[in-house]
Amino acid sequence: MNDKLNEPFLNPSTAEKYRRLGFVSADICMTLKIGNVSISAVENPLSGVALFFESAGNRTACQYESCAPEKCGVEQIAGLIYINIATNFRDSAELFKAHFREVGIPLFQ
Repeated sequence: MNDKLNEPFLNPSTAEKYRRLGFVSADICMTLKIGNVSISAVENPLSGVALFFESAGNRTACQYESCAPEKCGVEQIAGLIYINIATNFRDSAELFKAHFREVGIPLFQ
């Protein structure tokens, strides 16, 4: 069986960028869950990588999409994710900042 069929991205370097950020393969996408926020990264031939953010709490729920060009570096992807988290999921911002620090990604240096 061809292992390429099991990879979420055609370009292995794109998958490696997201793995470095802590994403894991899950069917046709890669996912990262920290606290109440889950992010799915899906290859989109028109806009690079579609990032689906979702969170559900006791009294709130939110789901939306943002896109990152495939050529973005790891630090740029982390910054895009963090800005979205800080804007829309304020209570999870410190968790994400700590996660990126833990995986060795400097934010806004």
